[in-house]
Amino acid sequence: MQSIDLTQYDFGDVLGVGTVGSIYLGTHRQTGKRVAIKKLHPAVSQDANIRARFEREMLVLSRLKHPNIIEYFGGGQLDGQLFYIMELVHGGTVKDLLERQGSFAWPVVVELSRQICSALQHAHNHGVIHRDLKPGNLFLTRDGELKLGDFGIARDLHSSDLTSSGMTVGTHAYMSPEQITGDLAISGKADLYALGCCIFEMLTGQKVFDGENFAQLFEQHLKVAPRRLSTLVPSCPPELDDVVNQCLAKDPIDRPFNARSVQGVMFELGESYDLADPKKQADLGIRDTDNEGDVSADEVHTRGRQLLIDQIRSEGFSMAPDISWARLSIIIAGIIATIALFTILNR
Repeated sequence: MQSIDLTQYDFGDVLGVGTVGSIYLGTHRQTGKRVAIKKLHPAVSQDANIRARFEREMLVLSRLKHPNIIEYFGGGQLDGQLFYIMELVHGGTVKDLLERQGSFAWPVVVELSRQICSALQHAHNHGVIHRDLKPGNLFLTRDGELKLGDFGIARDLHSSDLTSSGMTVGTHAYMSPEQITGDLAISGKADLYALGCCIFEMLTGQKVFDGENFAQLFEQHLKVAPRRLSTLVPSCPPELDDVVNQCLAKDPIDRPFNARSVQGVMFELGESYDLADPKKQADLGIRDTDNEGDVSADEVHTRGRQLLIDQIRSEGFSMAPDISWARLSIIIAGIIATIALFTILNR
């Protein structure tokens, strides 16, 4: 892993705060290049397990070089605090857009899903399972390019797992059944399940399951059949409805073979989708130029990308921190809980 001299950077605004680390805006003093700097919180910097997971995240990112994955520039430690430097992305996250604008038109979802699949396939090819795919970890540039980030709980198949046997890791609303049950033989198909949850949410503005607590959510993920997209979004192409339903299968065997196969469906969408209805054309801003009642996949992807760019730029996301006192108190409580958990596990 490339070693970085952190003293060469000036720190700016806090861009994000998590339970074990914070992300800052950084500017290289000589070149003026702006980056994002992730540092461990001082309160947990001496915890061996937390340090090991942070170092694993750095190692994973150093192996992944892909246009749809946050770029890693190197890391190290300063005064005992681990840090790493990564690409700065200016367009907010998919979660931000969902919260501000609600559901997306299906060509936008197809364009986003195509990019997510490309990132996942690259990670899986390198033995990395993300395990925390969700809208909040899908970052966007102002040109509509998606970047998968936050590999903090990723499973590296090339190294021993840092998660204790039987423990569940992930975000409850997007966790696959095998993550919930703590299966040891977890594969990239866990990420495909989370992908299905993300696509569902992007299309409907709703999560797949709406349990009020983690126990209800776990029960639903394990036993309840998800709603079909076609019942909630009539304009959704049947191919998209089918592939999302496959991703959400309870048994990994019943899910698509890999992320590339899902990406293939996204590429083909539009070839057979009938847009003869002028209202459908108007809704999506796509013209049936030859009056044959259909459009090409290229037209769908081009329009989807442009709609996405328009949505991102209309929001004018700021790089300034958005941390209320209420949110900050929750974060501090999370840090304390994390320290307590690792203290108990290390006894």
